[in-house]
Amino acid sequence: MKAGLNITRYQKSKNNVLGMTLAVGFLILLQGAVSFVGAAENVVSLRDSKLEIGGELELEIIDSQSNDGGGNSNPRMSIDKIVITPKVHVASDILFQADIEFTPDSAVKLDEAWVKFSGLPLNSWVTLGQEDPFIHVSRKTESYPILGYAFWQDEDLGLFMGGEMGSAYWRFSATNGRRLRDRQISEDRTFPIPTDDDDNGENNANKQIGIGLGLNHSFKEGHSIDILPFWYTADLSENDITYLNTINGYTNLVDKDQVRYGVNFDYLLGGFEFFAQYMKAEDGVMDRDGWYVQPSYKQKLGMNRLQSVEFLLRYEEYNVDLPNVSTDSRTWDRQTTTIAVISEIVNGFKIKTEYYLNDEETGGADVDNNELLVQAEVKF
Repeated sequence: MKAGLNITRYQKSKNNVLGMTLAVGFLILLQGAVSFVGAAENVVSLRDSKLEIGGELELEIIDSQSNDGGGNSNPRMSIDKIVITPKVHVASDILFQADIEFTPDSAVKLDEAWVKFSGLPLNSWVTLGQEDPFIHVSRKTESYPILGYAFWQDEDLGLFMGGEMGSAYWRFSATNGRRLRDRQISEDRTFPIPTDDDDNGENNANKQIGIGLGLNHSFKEGHSIDILPFWYTADLSENDITYLNTINGYTNLVDKDQVRYGVNFDYLLGGFEFFAQYMKAEDGVMDRDGWYVQPSYKQKLGMNRLQSVEFLLRYEEYNVDLPNVSTDSRTWDRQTTTIAVISEIVNGFKIKTEYYLNDEETGGADVDNNELLVQAEVKF
């Protein structure tokens, strides 16, 4: 018994030393970044900082065909969310930003909170805090692609770095890691899938490392191409393994490898834009992959009450390497076609009209869950 207690105390002591080492390293990095950026003044003072307050309000009308999965088939209007975004320009090269989100069905949420140090050597920058993964993209529509719901909708807590050298650029992240959990996708919140959910208070050693090496080349004004291959690696936590074993067809308690890799592709020519993303994910012995293509065209009008209209089409596929089980939507393969018209009424005010044609391979009967959404989005 005493030997067991001594081992436990040694492990706790070892964990405490590791934690203290990481904390000291974090403070040294933070002090070094601040010292470099603010070297001319020696001290960074909030007295000379500039404060900005921005925000967003989203009002929605949703009409869904859903007849299963806990959805609501009645047309309804709702406030989707209200976001307040304070920005503090501490110095010309130091920015603090946070997103505070209010939703009707949950408590107030600190969505993002980070400080960014730019102007560092080799044209690089460092961000510390709770931030989107670097593969997060501007989706334009209110709905996320399935890959967005599954892998990059939520923020992570840690260190983010990047830099540019001519047309080449790089991204790096060392973060707390997110947990696997069900997410009910689409606007009607039905038929969940496994998702990388934010868990910024997670207390385990299974942290995530991400690397991206990209090329962003501008041929001329309004004509560019951006390609970003990326790779993430981590270990599954014990909670992740427990979660995976609740999915029909998954049985494994040994394999703890977690990998995500893929590529973003963006081509812009005047008002036309073509975006595509491919991703492959490995969680233990469950493999998933998916892709989508998204062409869009934006026509500027310059009218008094209609600045522009953008037409968007998105087609996507998402596949799970497990047998389709009709009673477990986490095993389903999916295809979705999104048709959207985005009208910019005045600067900061848009009306989005989106229709989603959803198709699932359930292993059983088909489900009806196409959706129509009309949203008024106000940003300030």
